[in-house]
Amino acid sequence: MFPSDIALSALLIASVVFLIYELRKFNVLHARKYEIPTEKIWEKFVGLRPEDMTESNLIMKIQSLENDLKEMHRQLVKQRDLTKKLIEELGK
Repeated sequence: MFPSDIALSALLIASVVFLIYELRKFNVLHARKYEIPTEKIWEKFVGLRPEDMTESNLIMKIQSLENDLKEMHRQLVKQRDLTKKLIEELGK
């Protein structure tokens, strides 16, 4: 009975080691699987990659976005004025 207990203990230890190995392998594969899509999603919705988010680069990006926003506002005001003129001309 003594050799069977040793064999059973060795089998249990080997199965625990194998289980730990498989869990670590799964965690590595899972992390790699979701690493790139997460960065792509971040870049799509935020407009920046996480590694591009240095402070100076962010300030420049924010200033660029503010300038773009101001330009879009100017175009909106021009479009509104043009629409008013068109309505006035059609009303005459």
